[in-house]
Amino acid sequence: MTILKNDEKPEVGDKMPDGTIYAGISPDTGRAMYAAPADVYIGDKPAQMTFAKAKWLAKNFQLGDNSDFRLPSERELNELFKNKNKGALKGTFNETGKWRGGWYTSSSTDHILAVWQQRFSDGSSNNYDKIDVSSVRLVRG
Repeated sequence: MTILKNDEKPEVGDKMPDGTIYAGISPDTGRAMYAAPADVYIGDKPAQMTFAKAKWLAKNFQLGDNSDFRLPSERELNELFKNKNKGALKGTFNETGKWRGGWYTSSSTDHILAVWQQRFSDGSSNNYDKIDVSSVRLVRG
């Protein structure tokens, strides 16, 4: 896999010079969306965390010179799911389906207590309590 130069047009799954991976066009903004190259880790293990902790982490996350990461919206999370097997994204998501690790949180809330989450083994999605833990993949753009 090659890393694109700044003047090349990326394809979904291409690794960018800043270390992110081009994840497609955001269905919310119509602009390019870039994913962190891996789930959030604590030490050497993938972390599962509550919505509040995930929001805090996104606000404070930095990769290279980029500090504008955020949780993906419900529709952006689904875009990540649809593109999970393309290029450098392949094999980087928890697809075990196990309750909580195989689920990813979004920034989309339907009310004060629930947040939209999606399971990456099969695409199932639903609102779950914000205090439930799940995997986190941050995006920018």
